[in-house]
Parts: sequence; structure tokens; C-alpha cells
Amino acid sequence: MKPCVFESSEPGVFCCTACGRVVHSRTPNVYAACGPVRQTPSVGLGDMVKAGLSAVGITQERVAAVLGSCGGCEQRQEALNEFGRSIGIGRAPDGTQEGQA
Repeated sequence: MKPCVFESSEPGVFCCTACGRVVHSRTPNVYAACGPVRQTPSVGLGDMVKAGLSAVGITQERVAAVLGSCGGCEQRQEALNEFGRSIGIGRAPDGTQEGQA
């Protein structure tokens, strides 16, 4: 496999001109094998909080078992996602960054 050819689009952000891989690095010495890049779904702040709590065993199911109901888990998650987008974390549901057309 050939190496990626990176160009800096902004300080600390390097993009391969061939495959589109984006790497965040403080140094310009970036190496990666060029090829198809698996796109990971963008997650919001609420999604990150949910994943973190789930990782330590605090799930909606456990909360519901203890309290009788989740009590608005989805609404809090979406509110955190919206807040995160307003400060630059995550993407809007249509895939654009907040403020983009």
C-alpha cells in the first residue's frame, strides 16, 4: 500500500489528497497507508454522555428499573446534542456542521 500524501488545510489538520483521510496532529510528520477511509458516524454531546454512562453500567434500562421510568432520557440526550452542536461538538441531523448551509 502506498502512503497518504497529506496537505495541511489548517494548523494541526492534515488531509490526504488521494483518499481524503483527515488526521489531527501537532507535527507535520504524519504517515498513514492510503486507501478507503471508513467513515464513522458523527455523534453529538448527548450521544457521548449516553455512551460513557453505558460503559460504566448506567443504562436507560437500569435507570427505569430503579426509578420506574427513564424520566426523559431521550429528551436530555437530544438537548445535549443540540447544545453540543451550538459549541461545535457533533453535527446537525442532516450531516452539516451547525451554521452551514
